Amino acid sequence: MVDLLAWYVALLGVGMASLLPTALVFERLRSGGVLYARPIGLVWLGVGCWVISDLTPIPYGLGLILFLLAALVGWSVWLAVRTPARLDAVMSRTPLLLVGEALFLGLFLLIALVRAQAPAAYATEKPMDLMLLTSVRASDSLPATDAWFSGAPLSYYHLGHVMVDIVGRLTGAGPGIEFNLGLAMAGAIAGAAVFALAGDALVLTRPRRPASVWIAGALAVAGLLFLSTEVGFIDLLGANGVGRGLWPHLGVGGVPPPQSTQDGVPTQFWWWWHATRILPGTITEFPTFSIVLGDLHAHVLALPLAVVAVAVALPTFEGMSQLSWRAWTRRPGALLLVGMLFAALVMTNAWDTLIYGLLWGAATIVAFLGAGWRPVPALLLAARYLALPAGLALLLAGPFLRGLETPSLGVGLLTAEWSDPARFLLVWLPLLVPLLAAAVMLRPRLPRGTALAAFAVAGGSIAAWMVATIVADEQTAIADRGIGWFVLIGLGLALSWLAASTWGAYRDGDRGQSVWLALATFAAAVVLVLELVYLEDELGGRLNGIFKFWYAAWLLLAVAGAVGLASVYDRVPKLEPWRYSIPLAVALILLSAGALLYGPAATVARSREGQHRGLDGLAYLSSDPGLVAAINWAQANLDHHDVLLEAVGADYQGGNIVSAATGIPTLIGWPGHQIQWRGKIPAIAERENVVARVYQEGATEDVRALARRYGVTHVYIGSEERTQFGASVAARFDAWPAVFDAPGVRIVAVPEAGANP
Repeated sequence: MVDLLAWYVALLGVGMASLLPTALVFERLRSGGVLYARPIGLVWLGVGCWVISDLTPIPYGLGLILFLLAALVGWSVWLAVRTPARLDAVMSRTPLLLVGEALFLGLFLLIALVRAQAPAAYATEKPMDLMLLTSVRASDSLPATDAWFSGAPLSYYHLGHVMVDIVGRLTGAGPGIEFNLGLAMAGAIAGAAVFALAGDALVLTRPRRPASVWIAGALAVAGLLFLSTEVGFIDLLGANGVGRGLWPHLGVGGVPPPQSTQDGVPTQFWWWWHATRILPGTITEFPTFSIVLGDLHAHVLALPLAVVAVAVALPTFEGMSQLSWRAWTRRPGALLLVGMLFAALVMTNAWDTLIYGLLWGAATIVAFLGAGWRPVPALLLAARYLALPAGLALLLAGPFLRGLETPSLGVGLLTAEWSDPARFLLVWLPLLVPLLAAAVMLRPRLPRGTALAAFAVAGGSIAAWMVATIVADEQTAIADRGIGWFVLIGLGLALSWLAASTWGAYRDGDRGQSVWLALATFAAAVVLVLELVYLEDELGGRLNGIFKFWYAAWLLLAVAGAVGLASVYDRVPKLEPWRYSIPLAVALILLSAGALLYGPAATVARSREGQHRGLDGLAYLSSDPGLVAAINWAQANLDHHDVLLEAVGADYQGGNIVSAATGIPTLIGWPGHQIQWRGKIPAIAERENVVARVYQEGATEDVRALARRYGVTHVYIGSEERTQFGASVAARFDAWPAVFDAPGVRIVAVPEAGANP
């Protein structure tokens, strides 16, 4: 409870200090940015720490964090004194601020409670995420030293972990607590921000009913953080004996689980995993699953920044403000914060920059088109307007980008693994039903000429894919797609209708109507593109593209559906015609409301795993006192300049735990992930061979020289080392001084040249 309170107080301070600077960016919006202040404040601290520690002798640490926080407070005081009207504007949003704060606190406590049921930083990719966090904690400059690839910076985006560590340092929490409260922080901040975003979008056209804004916000929070894919609901039905003969025909592995429940919740271990393994060979993750699973992944930590990035596009989309580079020179504070926000997206989850940068770019082009410009001039004017913030973002992200050893990336034609209609709907139906209900009830105007043009673009994209497959001698993919054509054609038609309806509402001046249609249009475009091409990377296939970009589409559709349904409440005095409204209401309740049951049921299932409950992700290590003592010794006596050799742990298997728990580098850990981050460089296999030789040969002069050549200062001998290299492995190092001994664990120092062991 003390950790929770301290974490909340620290975040409250960051948010309060950021209110006035954030208003510089969002002063035109209904919320004034008051619920975007926390993520903006964390961006200020995170990017500021990164740039200063990289470019100056000032080390990353609590002193630098407090300096930047003081600078933020000073900026706020200066704004309050110099422009009292800004302070008055923020104060006028006090009701929204209080509601948002209550929402944030409730979500923060709820997600912390979920995480407390299964807090261990073990299994899946949790050890990797823990390593990223402790690497940051152990480093005195950024980018952090890679604890699983000694002597090199982390070649993976990790600003989100820096922001978690910043709050952890402010509160005095250790990495085990940071691991779980960092996820609670990200979810709660995203929830409060999306609550404001939906309201800001709705009131671009003045609402008729005051409650509409609050309904939009509540629905957006539910769609983003509580809704699941339809498989979550089907698993619950199947385990309780409903439709068991039907669900296997959907073709999703493991669905339905065995008909065995306790209090209505399936008893099969990790049954809730099925909800993200719907398409073969991919991961269809969504935020509710992220919270239940508990991996402190980059895409989850970027979620609050993604919500704010969408909010940045709203004033532009509104089209009522001046969109030129001079507008930025008159608002340098807003330029700085927007540049920092997009730099933070690059450094937290780089793929998000592409999605939300293009979204902002599309909003800018639409604004110029709405002002009467032709397409080509509109594109050029949009590029000029966005050049300053984009350039500043790249400049600020430069220190991070310079440290990357990126593997080769490319784009390939999707000639296999396309989505079939059943699996596609299992993922998207809970989010599509609200959109369909809004479309039927509101019946947006559909300009015929625009619809034909949009259909030509969507159809042209599909036709271009067909031509490309023929040119690449992959023409069999056209016929092989089979029922996948229903998905492709459906997406093309949906995209055409949405784009035309967006433009019709926009030209009519109905920004509140056009904004939810525009968000749905962009999401449909993202999904359509991923049915035509895929990312060529070390993971292969569609996995990474679906994993990253569908996650962003989930956010956009959650907001679009929320604003659309709130618009129905606001604009339709009676739910007529009944022949449409009643079936849609029933479908909405059964499909979307049913999908809301997944999160609570999965949380109950996790609580039955037998983990030590609490918020400390490292508490599970207490069953191995020798290991805990070794970790404590390493934290007290070593730092990131040392290299503590460990046996190479297999990816996803939980090895390299000392380096993961302390941030003290080892020579190589989880080689498969290093390949994902750095490509198939020779040094990875070379280091694996060095580790094997050291443990196999022991304390010989050749091994000593080899270890020192690679910077190894200490050798760790624990259970993993005995498993891989034999029970006698410790005896091979008797000639070297033992600096730590405990039951089952020994750490020896590697002598320097000429040293007398």
